[in-house]
Amino acid sequence: MQIVNTQDPQAKPSVVMLTYGNGGVGKTTFASTAPKPLLVDCENGAKYFGLRGISMDVAKISQWSDVEGLFEIAKSGKYETIIIDPIGELMEMLKRYMVNKGDKKLVQSDGSPSMAGWGWLKDTMRSTLKILRNSGVNLLIIAHVEEKEVEGNLIKRPKIMTKISEELIAFVDVVGYMETVTVEGEIKRVIRIQPSERYEAKDRTNQLGSVIPPNFQEIIHACQGTKTYKWSSGKAIEKKIADENKDVAPVKESAQDKLTKAGKKTVKKSK
Repeated sequence: MQIVNTQDPQAKPSVVMLTYGNGGVGKTTFASTAPKPLLVDCENGAKYFGLRGISMDVAKISQWSDVEGLFEIAKSGKYETIIIDPIGELMEMLKRYMVNKGDKKLVQSDGSPSMAGWGWLKDTMRSTLKILRNSGVNLLIIAHVEEKEVEGNLIKRPKIMTKISEELIAFVDVVGYMETVTVEGEIKRVIRIQPSERYEAKDRTNQLGSVIPPNFQEIIHACQGTKTYKWSSGKAIEKKIADENKDVAPVKESAQDKLTKAGKKTVKKSK
């Protein structure tokens, strides 16, 4: 057993993030901003990357048995980030693999998972993600979006098998809902990190602001506390100022502040 103090210098922790949103919003393009990425493509989402000028290594997965090869790749040190796109399709592959095993304890007569089967699915997916995370790589998990009614409100959430979704959300460090917004007539992609009545989100690191740009390299720096940005959380900026007092964007002076200063100068002259 090893005992450490949270303030002691230590290796930068790997970041595990789950990002979800509507089709075509730019989730896979966001994944391409990751440092030294390997895209685990479960539904051929990267087929037009070359035409769009995006250079990226892609591991095409067609069945669950293909996943075993990822463990050695993750440990090789060649990649800093493993991207699973989308997690829902990978889970479907795992489910088909379990059904094909023909274990009656795991599968009911109609082909659906039994209680033991759901437990096996959760344990297998959890252990797979843990192996990838513990190899030292960052892990970016992409999901589609679905709406679920909660206390009369429709909430957007990651589209994952119901029995496994809570387990996955608890496992990751950051959950972000990606969408497009219009700012001064320009359409921009953003990721929302703070939970609301409209969508599900979370930030275990407490380093990210409520709305952040889709740049995974910067998100990693922010989560690890090595850099701050205009969109970082208030606490992260305070910590950065106290520690380094640099790389912090200056705060623009408001019109009210300017009027206050001008008033003070006038008073001094009159004296």
